[in-house]
Amino acid sequence: MFIHVTEGASDVREADDLKSLSVRVEPGADLAASLGSLGKVDDDGAHVWLHIDALRTAGAATIADDVEAWRAGFDGMIAYATKSGWTDAGGTSVRAHIAS
Repeated sequence: MFIHVTEGASDVREADDLKSLSVRVEPGADLAASLGSLGKVDDDGAHVWLHIDALRTAGAATIADDVEAWRAGFDGMIAYATKSGWTDAGGTSVRAHIAS
């Protein structure tokens, strides 16, 4: 799964791929302004903190069949991220790298 960022907008792509999570930014797009309610740029500039609930909602909206199975898979992805230290202390955001 990845977040596709263009100037002024962002959307979830390939939500059925729950083995990876990244942010892809189109040239010239203002990442911080375009993320909207999905998240915010980390201070390191190489990562984004994505709001888990917003990501779940946006991803589920792209799934045509068996959304409940997708949600279970998404929750598994977040559990793995939590175990790996890629979620914030409150468990409300997950860290994703900005792909080049």
